[in-house]
Amino acid sequence: MTKGKLPRVTFYNEGHIGDVLITLPFIQLLLEKYPYFDYVHYNQGGGGTIFHGDLTNGYPRALPFVSELDGDLNIPTWMCNKEYAEWEAPADYPFVDLFSVQKYYWEKIFKKLEVDIEIPSDLGIDYCYNINAKNRTNNHCTNNDNTITSRKKVLVYNQKSRSGQTDNQDYKSYLLRMATIFDDVDFYYTNEEDIDKKLIVNNNLYYTPSVHSNPDGKPRECDIIHNSFLSRYVDVIVGRVSGPFMYASMHNGNVKDENKIIISQHNGNDRKDDLETYFNRSICKSHNIHTKTTKETFETLEEELTQLEDKCAGFHINPALEYPLANGGLIIEDEKMLKEMERKASSGVEY
Repeated sequence: MTKGKLPRVTFYNEGHIGDVLITLPFIQLLLEKYPYFDYVHYNQGGGGTIFHGDLTNGYPRALPFVSELDGDLNIPTWMCNKEYAEWEAPADYPFVDLFSVQKYYWEKIFKKLEVDIEIPSDLGIDYCYNINAKNRTNNHCTNNDNTITSRKKVLVYNQKSRSGQTDNQDYKSYLLRMATIFDDVDFYYTNEEDIDKKLIVNNNLYYTPSVHSNPDGKPRECDIIHNSFLSRYVDVIVGRVSGPFMYASMHNGNVKDENKIIISQHNGNDRKDDLETYFNRSICKSHNIHTKTTKETFETLEEELTQLEDKCAGFHINPALEYPLANGGLIIEDEKMLKEMERKASSGVEY
């Protein structure tokens, strides 16, 4: 490996995709405060996991993946790393979400590194969508004026969990049942299923690559960011709490959307039952529901969709319109502006 002129700092994580995601906001704090290093991330995790480059490229400071763990300084970011074994929190420590867990460890990591970094209480997961499928997704889900179509939408993360988070009962029959019962709702699922198209009687069940596929038709190595982008258009996000699901369910654009319903399937945590369904509970405005089994998940989805019947779809900002402020674009945290957009959208006024 040819190193740059700056000293190289390599982060590494022995966990899986979700374990990397929840460390990125803290890594960015370090990159912003101390920019004068060559920062990279090792591309291998636990259990043979290989991290794809798309997973870290949406932040202001690039964090490319490398295939060798040979930085001038190597920093482990997985809280279960043996270097941090002595830091285990007491049983009564007030962990309420993944942010509080990570904050506990990163305060100690920053102290060990002898860096002065304050962790803001409203820290969230707020990467940008640097992807090549914005127009194709946008065209599928929006009107000519770039407002999101009025049909209700549900995104289902139907992949099996790898870390024992919950049961791995197949979602296929549930998907078909939901799509049959709710003919006014579009359902999207992320992992391929052997579904006979003749059983999709309402033509409202879509495999997500068919929405954001490459122009050449070739499958992507990784479509986690593309599915997360699609999640911003939908009314309900459903799935097992795995890494790909977390990239959508914990993104600021979804958790700060008060019209978003997020149904997170997870066995529960001994510290706080729904701890692992939130990144930062304090900034969450979405309607988050914690379920523990596949049966409960789809019973809950049916209940929520039944309550939405005869109601207009909630207002969601079109993520394809989001750009840095310097380009005259929108910032999702500007609540006053979003309220005005919602008012105009509901009254039919163009904006």
